[in-house]
Amino acid sequence: MPIHLAADPPEGARRPPLHGATLLALWLMWLLAGQGVAAWREAVWLVLCLGAALFAAPAHLWRLLRRLRWLFLAVLITFAFGTPGRLLIPDLPAGPTVEGVSAALHAAARLAAMAACVALLFRMLPLRPLAGALHRLLHPADAAPPGPGSLALRLLLVLRDLERTPPFAGWRAWLAAAGSDQDTIQVDPCPALDRTDFLAIAAGACALAIWSFA
Repeated sequence: MPIHLAADPPEGARRPPLHGATLLALWLMWLLAGQGVAAWREAVWLVLCLGAALFAAPAHLWRLLRRLRWLFLAVLITFAFGTPGRLLIPDLPAGPTVEGVSAALHAAARLAAMAACVALLFRMLPLRPLAGALHRLLHPADAAPPGPGSLALRLLLVLRDLERTPPFAGWRAWLAAAGSDQDTIQVDPCPALDRTDFLAIAAGACALAIWSFA
């Protein structure tokens, strides 16, 4: 599959305040901020994720939630019917439990928050700069662009297909186009990190440590 590396920005062009790899690192830290914390901190994280996505990236969020609808259904059924506890309707011999419904709603909320985080990532970094940012984050000292077998390009293919929602009737044509040799990938160049980026990453790591362990 051909790879097109976008041209470097002209000399003297204004650089974004934060490097794409820095934004990606901070986004990963934000994901970690919602894992294994106290219940009230997790609730704050869920509200912030969903609120920010609804405000900044509603179209991306709605598209992702639609793609995940069957996963939501599977999560709700699995937790509601598979968690032991008190029956939600005591007169029935079997059915969903109170504890299962509570666990199902909690798991569905976390899944929606993760989808919201991905929607915000797409809003901050479109696919072309995202691939370059991921490659720079994984190879901070390597000036070469990502190769055909690199993790950055493989992830870019997955995210690109996630963004494309083909009509149900045209799924055969969509699969044929996805496997075509004429398909190309464009990746924006990702320059080296500077002092501001390292300071931002260090500040994010300190904030994550305080949030998680204080």
